[in-house]
This record gives sequence, structure tokens and C-alpha cells, in this order.
Amino acid sequence: MSLSAENSEMVQQPIRQNRLYKVLHKNLRLPPWVVRPFSRALKITGSPTQYRLRKRLAREIIAITKPLITIPDRAGYRLFGPNDIEGTARIVRYCETVYQQSREAFPPDYFQKHPQKKFLLPILEGVEFCRHPDLLGLMVSRPILDAAAAYLGTVPKLTGARLCWSPENETARSSQLFHFDYEDLRQVKVFINIFETKADQGPLTFLPADISHQVQRAIGRVIGRVQDERVYEGGGKNHEVKLIGPPGSGAFLDTSRCLHYGSRFNRSDRVVLIIQFLNCYSAFRPTAPFTVPPDLPGFKPDLVQKLALGIH
Repeated sequence: MSLSAENSEMVQQPIRQNRLYKVLHKNLRLPPWVVRPFSRALKITGSPTQYRLRKRLAREIIAITKPLITIPDRAGYRLFGPNDIEGTARIVRYCETVYQQSREAFPPDYFQKHPQKKFLLPILEGVEFCRHPDLLGLMVSRPILDAAAAYLGTVPKLTGARLCWSPENETARSSQLFHFDYEDLRQVKVFINIFETKADQGPLTFLPADISHQVQRAIGRVIGRVQDERVYEGGGKNHEVKLIGPPGSGAFLDTSRCLHYGSRFNRSDRVVLIIQFLNCYSAFRPTAPFTVPPDLPGFKPDLVQKLALGIH
């Protein structure tokens, strides 16, 4: 898709921020699922041309480009193998190298600096990926981006990325328990196994979206973490999907609709790349802002990739 003068102007139109979410959620303590629609509507009103552009391009991806991978709406996830997405092998090799170099450079007090989640430690996150333009370009390759755009119905924003090391542990707490992610009503996270991942390495484990909905109808709205027994009482037993497989295997997963957990009772190390795509009008504010400079060396994004990266 060419970047016409009209489209260029639309890309450059800033998405105006607002304080509605903070006032309603933080100050008035309204739950996020009540606040999100109001926040999104206000953002769309402030940037209507970019909203229309993103929606139109998503329709073109579905009707004309035809995404190579589709995420079923009912299930809310799609597994893929190491050969299903072009460029996955390069992502794996790149991340393997970064992981090995990082492990050698970890300071002695690394675990003390991350006391809350010793079971899932970031090697790269957020803006640090800009130091690796080749990897960043692969993360927004069109097969990956088109799948996310088709599922969300709009060209999304790359709002987060982490290369994570999950070491051996004997814990089941925090995100090691079933939970939803609450950044938006829908989102797409891409999980890619960097090394072979087996069932005893704490793989990402989740329930399909329709089963997760069934569980919530049975036990009530899930807020925070929930024990396995409670999920099983709601009908989730024997429906778990575990993300195991060779390097380069992975999943597109709507973590807002699919109950999930990971990094529980690892018997050996696991390394996973996590890429997050959200509607650009989401009320979510990333903890590690992901701002991409417009002149990444060796990377020439097309219009859809520019929108995903927020490059103006």
C-alpha cells in the first residue's frame, strides 16, 4: 500500500490524549470495563481521520490482502508452528543471541531488583527493542500485523514487547494463576517460544475465549487472580491449552478474553518473546512506553507498519 499525501496527513494526525479514564477509574473508582467505552469514544472524537484510516486498512487486509493467519473469534486464539510465519526462524536466532549475551551480563543483584516476579524476568522490554531494528521489523512483519488487524478490526498499535526469561521455580502466585489482562476489551498478544518448551517448563496455559466466558457465567466476573479449583468448578477443567513445542512455535492470544497463566513450577528455564497489540484508542497506558524513532536503520516500514509503530 502506497503512502499517499492524504494518507500521510492522516498518519501524522496525533491521537489526542484525555484524562477521562483517570478521573472515572482512579478518582471515582469506576471499574475499567465501565470506563473504557467512554474513554475510547472521546479519543475517536479527537482523531476521527486516523480512526477511519485504520478501520479502512483493516477492511482491505481482510478483503484484498487476505491475512495468512486468522484468529477465530469464538476461540480467541490461534496456534502456529515454526514454519507458519515467514521470519520466525530469524526472530528465534536473534532472541537466542540476545538471551545468551544478557545472561552473561546479568549483575549479581539482578534478582533483588525484580523481587515481585522472580519467575518471569525481562531481558528486553519496551523502547529497548529500538536498539534492535532488525528484530523490531520482524515483530511487525505483515503476516503478524495482518492477523492482529483482522481480528481487532483496525490497524492496532504495538504497545508492548518483552523478551522474557522464566527460570526454575516452585511457585504458583500472581500471574502464575488464572487471570485476564484488563488493558482493553480485546487485544492480541503474540507468544513465540525461543527454545523448545515442554510441559514441565511452565508454558503459557490458557482456556479458549468461549470456555473462559462459560467459566465467568458460572462463577461470576473474574477480577484479579483465581485458583484452578474455582475455574474447574466453572467448567474449565480439561480445556486447557498449553503452548509447548519447538523453537518458533507460538500463539496469537486474546488475553483479555482468555483466562491464562504461565511460568508455574518450571523444572528448567524457558524463554519467550511476547508482543502486544492494542486498539490505538485503548485507555491503557504502558508502564514502559514504546516510542519508535522514525529513522530506524535498515527498516523501511509501509503504511500499516507505520501506523502500528506510531511513526509519524
